[in-house]
Amino acid sequence: MSQPDPVTPVTPVTQDVPEVSGRPVTVSVLGSCITRDNFNSRFNPDYKRWYRVGPTTNQSSMIALMSPPVDEPWEPVQEMKPYGLWNVRSDLSREILTLLPEEQPDVVVLDFFGDAHFGVVRLPDGRFVTDNRWRIHKTDLYERILAMPGTEQLSWEQDADGYFGLWVEAMDRFAAYVADQLPDTQVVVHWGFNADEVVPSGESTPRRMPSRRRRAARKRNAFWRRLNEHASSAYGWESIDLSREYYVTLDDHPWGPMEVHYTLDYYPRFLAELDRVVLTRSAPEEVRVLARELHEAAAEYTRDTARWRIAAHEHQRALAVERERPTWKRVLRPRGPGAAPVPPAPPAATATLLEALRGAVDDDAFARLSRLATTAEEHVRWLRETPPTLSAD
Repeated sequence: MSQPDPVTPVTPVTQDVPEVSGRPVTVSVLGSCITRDNFNSRFNPDYKRWYRVGPTTNQSSMIALMSPPVDEPWEPVQEMKPYGLWNVRSDLSREILTLLPEEQPDVVVLDFFGDAHFGVVRLPDGRFVTDNRWRIHKTDLYERILAMPGTEQLSWEQDADGYFGLWVEAMDRFAAYVADQLPDTQVVVHWGFNADEVVPSGESTPRRMPSRRRRAARKRNAFWRRLNEHASSAYGWESIDLSREYYVTLDDHPWGPMEVHYTLDYYPRFLAELDRVVLTRSAPEEVRVLARELHEAAAEYTRDTARWRIAAHEHQRALAVERERPTWKRVLRPRGPGAAPVPPAPPAATATLLEALRGAVDDDAFARLSRLATTAEEHVRWLRETPPTLSAD
C-alpha cells in the first residue's frame, strides 16, 4: 500500500463550530499523520473548539531533526506536490526548531514514525537527513548525497542498538532544547504502532495482511515500542498509549489502507486522552486522581476486551476444527476447547468516578473527561461486534 499524499482536500464533517470560553490550546505536532490526523475535522469534527494547530513537522527522524541543517540547493527530479516539497524543506532546514520558540505552543505531541519507518542518511560531515522514500528520494540532492564518499544509510533494521544509541543522543538534545526554549510547553509522547490486519472495502471482517508484511510490522512495532518507552520514561513527559487496544487499518480510510491509518474510532479515543492530559495539568489533585482512575479503568476495559476477542476467536476456530472430526472420534475422544471465554464487564467504578468528576469540574471539562469512558465503550462495541479475523488468502 503506497502512502497517499496528505495534501488531499478534506471536507469537514461539521462547520460553524460553537465557541467555548478561553482560548484554544495550541498544539504542535512533531511526528506524522498518526498524530496530525487527530486535528483534522474529518476525524474529530469538533476539535477546533479546544485545539489550534501550531508549527508541525511530518515524518522527520529525531536524529535528523537534532543535527545541523542541510542547506545545499536541491530540485525535485520527480513530480512532487506542494506538501511534499514542504516536507523536504522542513526536514532539511530544521525550521521547526526556530518556529517553536516563536510560537511557544501549549503542547508538543511527538511520534516516532520517521525513525521507525525510514531511518537516516549520515552525510560525510556528520549531518543527517531522514531517509524518506516518499520525499527526499525524489530530489537531485538525494542522488548527490548517495554519491558522496563516506555517506552512510542507517536504520534500526541494520543495527537496532546502534541506531537506538544515536536516537537517544538526539532525544537528549531535544529534551534540553525544550527545557531551555519551551519551558512552559507540555510534551506528550504518542505511542505509534503498526496494525497488521485490514478491513476490506464494504466489509466488516478484518483480514490478516500477508505473512511477510505481518512479520515486518511486528518487528517494527518492537523497535517502535522501545523508542516510546524511553521517551515516556526518561524525560518526565506525558504519554498516550492505545497500542494494546487492538486497532486495524481499513481500505475505506480517507487516506487509504496502511499500517498507521487506523479505524476511525481511534481518533476520538486519542483526543479524549489528550483532553485528560491537558485539562489535568494544572487541576487540583482531586481532579487529577479522578481523571487518572477513569483513564485507567477505560484503558483496562478496552485491553481486556481486546484480549477476550482474541481468545473468543481462537475458541471458535477450535470448535470448528472439532466439528470436522468424525463423529465417533468426537464421542470417544473429545478434544473440545471447553467453555467459551466470557467478555469483560464494564468497569463498576466508572459511574462513581463520573459522578465525582461532575461535582469537581465545570460542564465543558466534564463533557470532555467523560469521553474517556464513552470512547472506550465505542471501541469495545467494535471489538465485540466485529467478526473473527480471516486469513490473508
